[in-house]
Amino acid sequence: MAVLALDISGTPRQWISHDDAISYWATDSVAWSMGEVVVKYRGGIQNDGTHSYLESPSIIAIKGRGFNPYKHSCVALSNKTLFGRDRNVCAYCGGHFPNYHMLSRDHIMPRSRGGENTWMNVVTSCKECNAKKGAKTLKEANLELLYVPYEPNHYENMILQQRTILADQMDYLLAGVPKHSRILLS
Repeated sequence: MAVLALDISGTPRQWISHDDAISYWATDSVAWSMGEVVVKYRGGIQNDGTHSYLESPSIIAIKGRGFNPYKHSCVALSNKTLFGRDRNVCAYCGGHFPNYHMLSRDHIMPRSRGGENTWMNVVTSCKECNAKKGAKTLKEANLELLYVPYEPNHYENMILQQRTILADQMDYLLAGVPKHSRILLS
C-alpha cells in the first residue's frame, strides 16, 4: 500500500512509497495531510528521555517544487489506463474481456487517415472488432460506438492505476472524479 501524493492545490500526482513519504516529512516538504496514519518510523531518544518518530498519513500534499506542473499536466495514455477507463468493454460489440490480451486500442479516426493517438480518438476494442474495422471510419465499417471516449482526470487516473487503495484515499479520489466517468459505474 502506498501514500497518495498531491500537489499543493490538492491534485493527485503519484503514489509514493512509505520511505518517500517519511523523507518529505523529514525535509519539511509536506504542506498539509489527511487520512489515517499508515507509517511510523521511530528515531532515537531525546535529551528529555522521549522517543522521536516521524509518521505519515495516507494522503500528503507536497509543497514547493515537489512536482513539475508541465510533466503532470495531462494523464498519459496507455493501454492499461485506456482499458481501465473503458472497463474492459469493447466499444463496438459491448463484450467484456477481463484479460488484456483479448483487447486492443482502436483509433476511431484511423491514424492512417490523420487520426491522432489521443484520449478522445481511442476506445477499447476486442481484437475481432478491431480487425473488422481495420483502417476504416465508423461509417465505412458500419459500426457505432456504444460509449463516448473522454479524457480521464488526475483523480480517475490514480484509481485506474489499480493499486490497493485505502478507504480514505478512495474517498478523496472519488470526490474529484467527474460524473461522466465510467469508474463510477458498479
